[in-house]
Amino acid sequence: MTVAVDTPSIIYRKISQEVERILSNLTGSASDEKLQEANDSARQQLEAFQHILDQNISSLEKNAEWNTFTIAFYGETNAGKSTLIETLRILLNEESKTQRQQAFRQFQQQHNLTDEHLAQLNLALSEHEKKTAEITQAIEAINAGYVEREKEFARHIASLNALIMAQRQQSSLWKKFINLWVKTPTQKERASQRIHQQALAIEKSQALSELLQKQKKCEAEAAAIKQQQTAAHNKLAELAPLADGEIIGDGRSDFTIDTTHYAFEANQQRFALLDVPGIEGKEEKVSAQIHQAVQKAHAVFYVTSKATAPQKGDENAPGTLEKIKAHLNAQTEVWTLFNKRITNPMQLNRPALLTDDEKTSLEDLNDKMREQLGDNYSNAYSLSAMPAFLSVAAHLVPGSENAKKREKLLEKLTTEDVLEKTGLADFMTLLTEQLVANNKEKIARSNFNKARTTVEELTAEVAVLQKGTYSKLAAKLQDDTLNASQQLDMALAALKTRLINLGEEAVDAFRSKARQQIYSEIEYDISNDRFKDELESCIRQQHAELETKLPALLKRELDGFKDEIESIVRRFQEYAKEILATYSRLQQSKFDTDFELKINIDNGVKLTSLLATLAGGALLFWNPAGWLVLAPALAGMVFAVYKAVRSFFSSNYKMSQQRQSADENLSKVARKMKSSLEDGIEKVFPELQEKITELKSMLDEPARQASQINRILINATAELSQLSNSLIPSGAK
Repeated sequence: MTVAVDTPSIIYRKISQEVERILSNLTGSASDEKLQEANDSARQQLEAFQHILDQNISSLEKNAEWNTFTIAFYGETNAGKSTLIETLRILLNEESKTQRQQAFRQFQQQHNLTDEHLAQLNLALSEHEKKTAEITQAIEAINAGYVEREKEFARHIASLNALIMAQRQQSSLWKKFINLWVKTPTQKERASQRIHQQALAIEKSQALSELLQKQKKCEAEAAAIKQQQTAAHNKLAELAPLADGEIIGDGRSDFTIDTTHYAFEANQQRFALLDVPGIEGKEEKVSAQIHQAVQKAHAVFYVTSKATAPQKGDENAPGTLEKIKAHLNAQTEVWTLFNKRITNPMQLNRPALLTDDEKTSLEDLNDKMREQLGDNYSNAYSLSAMPAFLSVAAHLVPGSENAKKREKLLEKLTTEDVLEKTGLADFMTLLTEQLVANNKEKIARSNFNKARTTVEELTAEVAVLQKGTYSKLAAKLQDDTLNASQQLDMALAALKTRLINLGEEAVDAFRSKARQQIYSEIEYDISNDRFKDELESCIRQQHAELETKLPALLKRELDGFKDEIESIVRRFQEYAKEILATYSRLQQSKFDTDFELKINIDNGVKLTSLLATLAGGALLFWNPAGWLVLAPALAGMVFAVYKAVRSFFSSNYKMSQQRQSADENLSKVARKMKSSLEDGIEKVFPELQEKITELKSMLDEPARQASQINRILINATAELSQLSNSLIPSGAK
């Protein structure tokens, strides 16, 4: 497959189409029904992988950026990503930052929220409070000067009131009547004192009048100033969202929930920075945002506040190192940014930003990152973002913590000094000159690499399925099938031996019984002619008995053989099912899916039917009556007559001759019967051999299916690897 770099809009569709073509061609139609089942099973599993690939490709197509070189600031929670980006926004005059700063200045000017004005309000309030205190003190002094005189008048008048009451109680009725019209001297004195008391009150009021007016005026002016201060503080709260640093976290986990895009232009190069949520917060909230950001980015800065290498996780949860590998494995350019925390400006006066221990730790960090990301990892860079931010953050809320920290920082250092000592000046050079150079080529290389990595991940999954499951499964089933086939062959050979031995034993029993029977007749001193007739009769009788008993004996052996064969088959099936179940569980644990290993172990009714008819069908041909033909054996009997004269005169000799003749003829008949029995077994044994061969073929079916799927997966891995290798833009090889 050849993919043109100038066709970003269709690259992803081409990849999906190519993968679909590869997988479709690998699982075409097969003439063999069972192999077609294997093809169908392989197709289903490959289609599941293809579905996952299509989802990933679709996500890439949705998120990929082809026009603007994009850099993601990615890393741990509270590592300072937003602080660094905010500093860059200010230094590089990022448009939205410039607009907010302009809005900050306009709002500040509109509501006079300058440090000078706020200081004037504080000073004015302080002066009014001081003046009010002085007036209050003067009022208290005047009041203190009148206290004794007021108390003296009050005591004298109280004394006169008591005297008047006493005089009234002692006066007669007539005198009391006269006193209604004529005042006593005491009453006149009391009236005089009251006049003097009132005069004193008027004198005091006149003395306090001006001071009280001044006090009231001063308090009103102070209240007005406080009202101005309250209004100013309320406006400062409205000003705060416009201040520099609005995107910087406050220490809370997951302060940044959404990925934010910031566009920049420097050295006639356009690029963008992404502020990505931290990877150590609540992942269910931010995982989608992180995934989209790293798919969009063409370079990534892994930001950390620790000089140590990222930690691995355990079986319960992935660590930072595993998350970095999972998120950034498709990136073509990854850097580490060690953001050293500096809270005291005095730390910037040290000869170097990093200690020797921190440098050593960063070397270890570089090694660990290269182990995970390979040649796509660049290097570690060190800086301190917060002091740099404070040095350039000219738009801060007056009186805020950041404003106080900035004032303290710049008491002894200039902004240029801070940027140099914190590493921001060099980082700006790295970012705006080295990193964004040749950005069109980098964009293409990064996007193609992500597409290639997606195909490689699919290829790796297919390879794991092939090597970890079907390759081992096919080999195991082949071994088990071979073992079962050998057991079947041995069982069939053993059956043949047992049947021949059984026939020989039956013929030997036939000969023994016939001999016993003819010997009994010979004891009666029968003639030679009768001997011939009796011997033939005994042979026929025992032959008939043998033909009656032998089928049952053969059937018992065949039934035992059938049970043995069925046991072999069942053991094979059960063990094969266990193997299949084991690999199914392993596969599910690896791929976290519901894949099913569809290998037909039972072969359905056909296998059961074959086992049921294994012996029964053959017995139709196993008829000893057809094998043990007696006539030729009888025709071949020979009786000696050259000693007939002697036997005529000696009965013992005759009986001896008859026994010898009987033994010879019975042995001859037995040999012919054994020979015919072996011939019969040999003639019908191919029937059993044919069924065993068919059975072995059926037992071999699971291994054939597994091997077929294994071959398909091997070819799929090869084809997908070839596709992956082709996804390299021209000039990037």
